[in-house]
Parts: sequence; C-alpha cells; structure tokens
Amino acid sequence: NLGYRGDHGPATEAVLYIPMDSVVSPDGELWFLDFNNYVVRAIDANGDIRTVIGNGQLGDSPASDHLPSVPALAAFNNHTPNLFFSNGYLYLAAWHESRIKRVQLSDMTMENFAGRGVRTLYDGDGGPALKAALDLPSSITLDPAGHIVIMDQANQVVRMVDDSGNLQTIAGKCVVDLDSPCAPGVQPLACPGSNKLACIGSGPGPNVKKPLTFRERLAQECAKPCTPSYGGDDGPALNARMAQPYGQSADPAGRIAYDHAGNLLIADTENSRIRKVSNGVITTIAGTGVGGYSGDGGPAHEAQINHPIDIDIAPDNTIYFSDVDNDCIRKISPAGIISTVVGQCNPDPNARGFSGDGGPPLQAKLNRPYGINLAGNKLYVSDSYNNRIRVVNLP
Repeated sequence: NLGYRGDHGPATEAVLYIPMDSVVSPDGELWFLDFNNYVVRAIDANGDIRTVIGNGQLGDSPASDHLPSVPALAAFNNHTPNLFFSNGYLYLAAWHESRIKRVQLSDMTMENFAGRGVRTLYDGDGGPALKAALDLPSSITLDPAGHIVIMDQANQVVRMVDDSGNLQTIAGKCVVDLDSPCAPGVQPLACPGSNKLACIGSGPGPNVKKPLTFRERLAQECAKPCTPSYGGDDGPALNARMAQPYGQSADPAGRIAYDHAGNLLIADTENSRIRKVSNGVITTIAGTGVGGYSGDGGPAHEAQINHPIDIDIAPDNTIYFSDVDNDCIRKISPAGIISTVVGQCNPDPNARGFSGDGGPPLQAKLNRPYGINLAGNKLYVSDSYNNRIRVVNLP
C-alpha cells in the first residue's frame, strides 16, 4: 500500500509513499525520506515511527534566504531524495527546490544552505553557495577535509562548498550540445553569466523569422539544460561528461560517496557506470556503459549494470550500490569483483515484485530500490516502489 499513516505506532504497520533514502541518526534511530509524503520520518529503538521533519505539504521552506529558519515540523518540502548527518546538522538534498537545506538538531529548525531555488541554471562557482544556481541537487556527502559535496544532478556536475561557504565544481562539465553539437575539433563556448558551455550551429535557429546574431544564437543555446553525455575517462575529472536524468520527469539519481582512501565515487546513472575520481582523474570502475545485467563473479568494469543510483562504502572499502533497474543491490569488492547481495537481478520490469522477508536476501524480490545505507553489519534498503524500508544482516 502507499499513503501516509501510522505515526506513533509500530513502523511495520505504517504506510509510506516511495521511501528514497535512510540514515542512522547520531542517537541510533533510523531516519528516512518519505519522498511523496514530503516528510522525514524516524524509527526509534522500540520500532515505533514518527514524523520529524515536514508538514506533509508541497512547498519550499524557508522560501527565501532572507527569511529566518523555520521549525522543521512546520516546513514545506518538495521531493527530497537524500539526507546526511554531519556536525550537529541533518543535510537534505531539496531536489525539486534546487537547494540544499539543513536542520539544526539541537532545536530542529530548518534553513537554506546552498542554492537559490531556480531551475535550468548553472552558475555561482567561486561565490557564496547560497547565491549559486543548482538544478536538481540529488545527493550530499562529506569529503575527507569535512566539506559538503553536492551532486548537481541536472547540471551534470559535482560541486563542493569550501571553508568560506563558497561553491566550486570538482567533477563534471556542463555542455549544451544536444540540439546544436560542436563541429569536429571545435570547442564549446562559455555562456555569458553562467558556468555552462554551449555549441551553436551555423543556422538561424528554430522558429525564427529572421537570422539571429551570433550572440543571440549563443544565448538561445545557453538557456537550455546541460546535455547528458559520456566522456573523459582517464583524464581530468573537470573535463568529464556525465549522464544524469534531467527535466521535470527525471528520477532523483547520481548519488555520491567517498571511500576510505579519499576517492570520490559517482553513480553515473544513465551511463550505467560507477565512476571514481582519484587525485583529480576520473575512471570507470563498474559497468560497460550498456544497461543490463551480467558479470557477477568477474571484474566490475566488464559487468553490465542498469541505472545505478545510490552508493555506500563498507569499512574495508567494499562498494555497495543500488542497481535500480535490475531491482537489486550489488557490491564491488576491494579487488574489483562484482556480485549481488540483495534481490534477484533482472532487467525485465515484469520481474519486479515483493517477496522474501525472513528468507535469504538473494531470494528476495525488490521494486526499484533507490536508497541504501550501511550501519555496522546492517544494510538498510529503501525498497522504494514496494513502499518499504527493509534490512539485511550482512555476514
């Protein structure tokens, strides 16, 4: 079932609506995003559930950087796919609000942290994070130096907030070239007032009665969203192209994490790859780039994966990820070998379902499991379209 009920009773009897992600709080509760109910809910040590953030109504709180913080339980939210605890705060990827928000745990008040709440824009590098334009920010993590790092999903980049509160891009490149690709050997142009790059063709542009000037054609292209693509492996991460979903009907995707060696891991969702940034260089560590299911027991970079979204790292640097369109959870060993840990991987949507509670994890059926969270020997799975949070006790 889907819906919203059950607060202050047993969590196993509650009704959810597409849970997206979970995380264990500093005091040991499991907090999770009830995505289509626009709230964060918590499960306490007794197994009871309650709402901790959100009034259950669609909106944006606080809607302006000039407003004070608001009580978390009174806040309006709009599809939040990822959450992350750090230094007394809960950070939220306010996806459809194009902001990063945070809740101060000491008084449970919410404030804006990054993004000015506009869509299809990409700007602000080198300036205050609160004044920058994000487009569908979908994931938050902490780098080894303690900086907040953000997947700016529809802008096809990863960005970092430095010690001064300024934003900078650390991986990925936004190029607008779907409708007007660059000619061979021609580099894209910088968009005025933006961090985008764009290619423009030689024609007058669509639906115009007279030819446009060069600047007009450039402005026309620069107004479009960043184009998903693939490129850059074995080179500087800042030159890499990614393929994250964009637009109003997109999935929240492309989550990020750091391993214990300080490398950035990226779920390059629509490229069906897991990529790694090490010392500024990007490589693919899992996936052939063709969505599907194959390769268990062999090298991860030779395996097929299918719309990976979430990533988490075990203490031994084993990488777990949600292979969403295969309806399973897989892992990559420190030696680079891929295997399945939860679910019956199958790229056929008709194979989805719900089964397996109380039995072996590999015999369970999942339905688009967007989120995973490792906590000790427990792997929490947001079995999103089964409207459940499930847990596996790992060996």
